[in-house]
Amino acid sequence: MSEIKKKLAALSPGQHNLLVSRFKEKMRAASAGSTAVFPTGSTRRDEGYLSDGHMCPLPTEYSNNFIQFSLYFFSDDGRKETSDKYRLLLESAKFADLNGFSAVWTPERHFQDFGGLYPNPSVLSAALAMITEVVQIRAGSVALPLHHPIRVAEEWSVVDNLSGGRVAVSFASGWHPSDFILSPDNYERRKEVMYSNIETIRRLWKGTAVKFTGVGGVETEVRILPRPVQPMLPIWLTSSGNAETWVKAGEIGANVLAALISYSSEELAERIALYRESRARYGHPPETGVVTLMLHTFIGEDNDAVKEKVRPALSAYLLNHMKQYDQTLTRGVSLAEDDMNAMISFAFEQYFATGALLGTPAKCAQLLDRLIKLGVDEIACLVDFGLDTESVLGGLELLRGLKDAYSRKPIAAALV
Repeated sequence: MSEIKKKLAALSPGQHNLLVSRFKEKMRAASAGSTAVFPTGSTRRDEGYLSDGHMCPLPTEYSNNFIQFSLYFFSDDGRKETSDKYRLLLESAKFADLNGFSAVWTPERHFQDFGGLYPNPSVLSAALAMITEVVQIRAGSVALPLHHPIRVAEEWSVVDNLSGGRVAVSFASGWHPSDFILSPDNYERRKEVMYSNIETIRRLWKGTAVKFTGVGGVETEVRILPRPVQPMLPIWLTSSGNAETWVKAGEIGANVLAALISYSSEELAERIALYRESRARYGHPPETGVVTLMLHTFIGEDNDAVKEKVRPALSAYLLNHMKQYDQTLTRGVSLAEDDMNAMISFAFEQYFATGALLGTPAKCAQLLDRLIKLGVDEIACLVDFGLDTESVLGGLELLRGLKDAYSRKPIAAALV
């Protein structure tokens, strides 16, 4: 047993909680910018059944508690060289469209294996628009300071037209210095630039003429074409934990996209309360803002079998995620590869137990019930964390059944 493993085994409950907190701090920093036609079985919600007769013993008190489900993509396999790189995304989108999921999210990521399949969500969303009919098509997220707001408005207006008015965008400020090769002058003031550009995009989307400085300092008024289908663009803000982002989202009438790993239950409840209060303070109906929470997801019929199936893929995913940053999980201590693996194993156990939709419907229902009580409106199910395509596609049917157990009419995304 390595020295780090011995130390992990000897942790007191207080030390254990501190280490989990520090790991979350690293993951929070890591997230600062920033993942075929199937048969449909009958769903007997009132009897506690999921699709195809799979029993999900949900207590009756769940009957009045509902949450929406979307699919989220953020693969760490950016160097994939096969000819079917996007098969999982395309087939999953078809499934989501046919089976009542609220949305499909694609991110923006540059120059890294982690997320490298997704450098431009508007391009992939245009493809999704052509193979779906009803599901909302969302960016999760557009790193707005990397782009001119006219280009963002134009591109998403095209996708809005291709999809018949089904686009939505979560905006992020970006965080990785390498990404800002695309717009180096915006790095230091990226949050300010993001909020300013959101306002510009909203004006352009409405058809307002906006003045921009062109060649020789000449100001020119611009309106975007084509005109979008939706009169207003549904907007989310991506938050990695900063309370100010939640308050600002409420102020500007945006929805919120976050990841559970960034928060304890108490922190998440606090952020949601701040968000609702901010919406009310700035004249936006507090109840209409959507809080979307990203969770790694794979549903199976046996908890132990699911745990062993996802362990290699999710552990590698967490390791690759952390390798984007300095390899330190304890303050001031750089870990060797073996010790890093031990830490990832530790993190996996915590994550599987309480931080993801991994396991049977009954196990996952306990987490969903907790999140509903905290005020979460939607779960963005990250499904492409490293399992093979056939396993992920096969697991979507059980996820559909879990979704159906919590279904209601789609949440109206906040527009203003």
